[in-house]
Amino acid sequence: MAYSSESQVYEATGMSTSIVQKLGNTDANTVTTQMNNYIAQADQRIKRLLGIPYTVRKEFHTFHEQHTCQLGPEEDNFEFFGDYNPENLVEKIYAVYISGGRMKLPYPKNCDDLTQSTSGWANVANVTLSNEATIVKCGTASIKAIFSAAGSFKYTSHLEKNIEAWDYIGFWIYVTDSTAIFTITLEGEDGYSTSTTFTATANNSWQIVRLHIEDFTKGTGFVEWDYDNKLQHIAIASSKATTLYFDNFCFNDGIFWTAPVGLMCWSVPDTDPSDMEVMVTYSFDPFKSTVPVDIAQASAKMAGILLLEYLIGCRQRITAFAQGSTDIDNTPDRETLEFTKARLEREIVEILAGTGFKTYSGMSSE
Repeated sequence: MAYSSESQVYEATGMSTSIVQKLGNTDANTVTTQMNNYIAQADQRIKRLLGIPYTVRKEFHTFHEQHTCQLGPEEDNFEFFGDYNPENLVEKIYAVYISGGRMKLPYPKNCDDLTQSTSGWANVANVTLSNEATIVKCGTASIKAIFSAAGSFKYTSHLEKNIEAWDYIGFWIYVTDSTAIFTITLEGEDGYSTSTTFTATANNSWQIVRLHIEDFTKGTGFVEWDYDNKLQHIAIASSKATTLYFDNFCFNDGIFWTAPVGLMCWSVPDTDPSDMEVMVTYSFDPFKSTVPVDIAQASAKMAGILLLEYLIGCRQRITAFAQGSTDIDNTPDRETLEFTKARLEREIVEILAGTGFKTYSGMSSE
């Protein structure tokens, strides 16, 4: 989510799209693309100045016999920063500690790359695949698979991944017909494969699927997942017509996570987490979903500086090559642009000073 908008940048600078088009000799669509790039650069600069994303180190949690637990300071023994709320704001999980040891991170590390889009996945039989941005458990999208009858889809790109280091597979599903039986197949080189089945327990609700790789039934040939036989493809099949939403798929050591929500998810099948204690090091952006007015102003002014630097160069070019033309006086002169740029630079420092600029003393988004 961008911290500011194109119109806010114009408001901060006193410019307009027509002025930018005129000085840059371009069109409205190109200007909008240019402005969005300036805003993205401005947001990154503001994040660096404020130390965003904030990092929380070894935050304490227990599963309390549930299959998920929510990141946040409520259970933490020290509770140094008790006023922050990372829910729906989590950027990255850096480390998970169990019984004092550091857990191997899942594959993929964000637990979502393989299901963020249909890229790499293909219809094998009786399936229509699409990216789904409304019914989502992790990231910004899930994979929607509409089965018209019994059929399957497959990750056809070659993963070339040694999965020997992980014992479990975890992911979320949402189905319209829970009587469907699904089969997941892991395919190696030379047609070697292992597979198992899973089902949903209810219609139209997100549920965790937890699988032990050792419980998969061997298919063709001898299968041992190691450097000599790396995972190549993943296939999902349904026994009947239904709609499946498939998200947050990963290989893991017993725990994976759902971001940006910030859910830690238990992945060991047939075993409840009891009072399992974990510590999590992660980062979050307090302005990921809601941007305070002052941060939006700082972003607009920072992007405005980038815009003005561009316009100063355009004005200098026009002065050099079009001096004395009939319309040169209808564009802002260089002195005005320089003065506005300097004003915005001062105002940015004043705004960020109240938010913790060049300090790391707080984690509040207020």
